[in-house]
Amino acid sequence: MPRHVDQDVHAAFVEFRAGDRKCVSVQCIYCQQVRAKNTTRQKQHLLQPRPQLRQQPRPPPGTPVHPAGPAGPPPPPAYPASHPPSHPSPHPAPNDVAPPVPPYPHDDVSVAEHTNLSFMPNPRINGSPSHPPRDLTPAAKKQKTKASPSSNLPEIPLRDVHAAFVRAKNTSRQREHLMTCPGYHAVLKDKIPANNLRHQFDEDDVASSLALPPPAFDLDFRMSIRVKPKMNVGMGISGRQSWISCVGGQWAGSWGKGVLLPSGQDTQTTVKDTATRIDARYLMQTTDEHPALIICKVTGWLTGERDVMERLEDPVAADNVAAHRYRLRVTMELETGDERYQEINTGMWMATGCRRGAEIVYDAYRIG
Repeated sequence: MPRHVDQDVHAAFVEFRAGDRKCVSVQCIYCQQVRAKNTTRQKQHLLQPRPQLRQQPRPPPGTPVHPAGPAGPPPPPAYPASHPPSHPSPHPAPNDVAPPVPPYPHDDVSVAEHTNLSFMPNPRINGSPSHPPRDLTPAAKKQKTKASPSSNLPEIPLRDVHAAFVRAKNTSRQREHLMTCPGYHAVLKDKIPANNLRHQFDEDDVASSLALPPPAFDLDFRMSIRVKPKMNVGMGISGRQSWISCVGGQWAGSWGKGVLLPSGQDTQTTVKDTATRIDARYLMQTTDEHPALIICKVTGWLTGERDVMERLEDPVAADNVAAHRYRLRVTMELETGDERYQEINTGMWMATGCRRGAEIVYDAYRIG
């Protein structure tokens, strides 16, 4: 894919806040599923003993802390005006039961992590000081990693956790969600270059869901070959045969420099007036103290209009033909037995060339 995978994951989720709350949630733009951020590691970081963290003020009493879902948690039921609360009693009536805490809409974070129930007033008492609030705190979720034993700080509210970090998303869980999100899969298939061709594979074929890395082309070396005049051999099985001998040359690039020995040969086959097949072998020599010998295999095509191809037959006329008037495109393979240059044995090169008088010049691009 064109971009890094983390960038695609972050682009698939939208952050939002409900009202003025500081709890940030994320929502998948393909299936609108609301998910939560991973706060476990953030809490562990904040629980480390730090002087500036101990000076953080506690939230004022009576401040409810709710998770910020798409629409927020439902408000507590108001007490009917026709039934005012009774006089304070040390023990609540059997029917005086607080409403259940609404479940958090996220599928991977517990209510205990997103709700600070120690500051929530009992909605049935309406702030009466003589009625002790019921303990509605559910069982705490088992943590994978225990907090540092040296920390004596109280439980950190979720809003303080999010306020302490500029940006922190649970990328791993979001990536797992995208792997099973049908909407994202449909968009992802459109990004595969092979699926934008005129003819495509079937939907159930494995080739329709593969994104292969495109090759890179880097200019690796230039080679200039001095040749003798072309010798016409005559008609062969595939076309008119020509014989072109190399009398020398030079080369220079990113990994070495040297000369071409006068032993190369280029056999050309003209299949029609506008296309000639190239099949050549050259012997390259490095300029090291102990030179290495490298065999260069060249295969490709020289194509162009008929009048241009006729001018290329004459070395003098070929010098006045612009390189963009024809196409000399070849592939190259290098082979050597010298251990200093073993790396080139597994390389491949695409080259573009031109004819200049009695020389043929190639720019070789390594396929990465």
